[in-house]
Amino acid sequence: MAVVGSALAFAGVAVPWAVLAEGGDDPWDVIGPVAGVVAAGVLAALGWWASQAGGAGTRRVRQYARGGGRIRQTGGSQGAGARVPGGAVREDVRQKARSEGAGDIDQVGGDRV
Repeated sequence: MAVVGSALAFAGVAVPWAVLAEGGDDPWDVIGPVAGVVAAGVLAALGWWASQAGGAGTRRVRQYARGGGRIRQTGGSQGAGARVPGGAVREDVRQKARSEGAGDIDQVGGDRV
């Protein structure tokens, strides 16, 4: 999809420019690089967007904790049966903890067995 979008962006800039340029004064030495920069920008944007899409099989975990005592966070499942056999699940784990005073913070970004 990103490559097709990039090619369409190139054509969308280059073709009208070449057709509408009065008398063909703008050479392809100018049109090509400008359209190429636009196409590269579209390719980068669509590539970034595609990489951000979680899709099926992605588990998102967001945890925020604040306290004066012991804080324990696990970003995945806990226990002996935490993982599904043969089920590789992509995880996106973000944890943030703040202790006020002499607290203890224990964070694990994956499964704790």
